[in-house]
Amino acid sequence: MKTGTRIAGFAVVLAAALGIGAGVGAAVGPAPTRLAAMEAVPIGEGVVSTADGYRLVPSTRTLPAVGGMYRFVVDGPDGGRVHAFTALHERMLHLIVVNSQLTVYHHVHPVLAPDGTWSVALAAMPPGSYRAVADFQVTDGPRLALGADLAVPGDFQPTEIPAPSTVAAIDGYRITIGTSAKAGGELTVSLTVRKRGRLVTDLQPYLGASGHLVAMRAADLAYAHVHPLGYNAGTVTFDATFAAQGRYRLFFDFKHAGVVRTAAFTFDQGVVTGAPTMEH
Repeated sequence: MKTGTRIAGFAVVLAAALGIGAGVGAAVGPAPTRLAAMEAVPIGEGVVSTADGYRLVPSTRTLPAVGGMYRFVVDGPDGGRVHAFTALHERMLHLIVVNSQLTVYHHVHPVLAPDGTWSVALAAMPPGSYRAVADFQVTDGPRLALGADLAVPGDFQPTEIPAPSTVAAIDGYRITIGTSAKAGGELTVSLTVRKRGRLVTDLQPYLGASGHLVAMRAADLAYAHVHPLGYNAGTVTFDATFAAQGRYRLFFDFKHAGVVRTAAFTFDQGVVTGAPTMEH
């Protein structure tokens, strides 16, 4: 089985790969898990607010720096508010909020009210320009990823997307990314989790999967949300196709010891000809 979402001219296709990183012995840990059904490719890529006749309508375009409630509705092709949604990965809707420099990231799950309004409390965020991307499945309708601009007023302090790196650290965890190029812009991407030098072999399920990967392209904040088919001995592996040149930001959500953490990576996709290049 494969699952993927297309980012403005390129696709991310996810496939299971069992095993562990180079230099590690025999695989240890839980048996790989698999998603139950094929997913539709979401339409809209988060760069538009309207697609396939559906429209994301936020109640506000600004939010205080201290955080607050963010509300929105989804209108259907008939102009009426959509009330029927089908769960994706144990949630009715996934909301990704990032700033324009891709240095701030939130993955939250709004609650749907009977009148069709989605609501979620967003944490404090530095002043700046943001993009909110709603990823959802309309019951008996399309899978969509629709976006809306969001501003946090205040004294804006510019930041820059970090330089590409093969290592990310958070809360004592060290996550390494490994890549292997194949033809046609395809890559195998492996993420290995360690804590204090030891492989973490007991990652916990999060939203029905062993880990989640959100990819955003720096140029236009085009979006993809992908999930692994399998996990083994601390390594989660993705097969991805990046057919467009550019800089990207990867956000890897994983759960361990009851806490969800996010490791972020920057990577550059070079000119895609017969085979892609990854620059670190």
